[in-house]
Amino acid sequence: MQIVKKISEIKEILSDLEKNNSKINLIPTMGNIHEGHLSLLKEANKFEGINVVSVFINPTQFNDIKDFENYPNTFDQDVKLLSKNNCEIIFAPNINEMYPNGLETNKTVFEYRDILCDAFRPGHFDGVTTIVNLLLDILKPSNVFFGEKDFQQLKIVEKLIIQNKLKANLVKCSSIRGLNGMSLSSRYTKLSSKEKTQFDECAKIIDKNLLDLINSFDTKILENIKKELQSIGISKIDYCEVREESNLEISKTNLQSRLFVAFYVNKIRIIDNFVLY
Repeated sequence: MQIVKKISEIKEILSDLEKNNSKINLIPTMGNIHEGHLSLLKEANKFEGINVVSVFINPTQFNDIKDFENYPNTFDQDVKLLSKNNCEIIFAPNINEMYPNGLETNKTVFEYRDILCDAFRPGHFDGVTTIVNLLLDILKPSNVFFGEKDFQQLKIVEKLIIQNKLKANLVKCSSIRGLNGMSLSSRYTKLSSKEKTQFDECAKIIDKNLLDLINSFDTKILENIKKELQSIGISKIDYCEVREESNLEISKTNLQSRLFVAFYVNKIRIIDNFVLY
């Protein structure tokens, strides 16, 4: 397994691979690798080509500088995990390498905006689309793998690829869930023991109401979720909504729809989504 930190070096390596008609499978990450990331790598193994994992904590998708500074950086541990899971190249550039002209972003995707996470994290998806566009331009993968946990992000990246006429095939991968039924996230490693207990209580509330939503759609159930979360000390809830998968519009049915939730356990933001059909 190779670890590459320079754009010029990765381009040279990929140029040699291209001469041999080798395809590239890209798994973009911000590090702190867990089973969710490894599931993307396992999915990539089903495709022909060289598996490249990018590890880059992207500063432009953080609204709060403290959030960026506190984001888990576990590069040595990540290398060990990736080396055991058929990753052939780790692309791990620094900030100056990716943003030589400063931390500039561009708003290139206007669909699926001003709702869900975008309503609460202004500028976040501009940072996401900027770095994804850079990675796709540098690495020129045949396939790029994203999980469904960040479903709004998935839709925005899909739109980015289509409107920019990029050649990468977007492979959508199901979320990997923990024992409590919630999607895995790097942020959850920051939860204290007490916060993990509260998080598990939140998961039980969502799971119970999720079954009700699947069996009989009723917006009152969404209010129940919020009230029950508040009853166990969750004071900040960004959203609890049912939206259509195709266009992220508010849905009045559970057909082809998902439950989207975002709330805080103390200072840790929890986001997830659940299929309702």
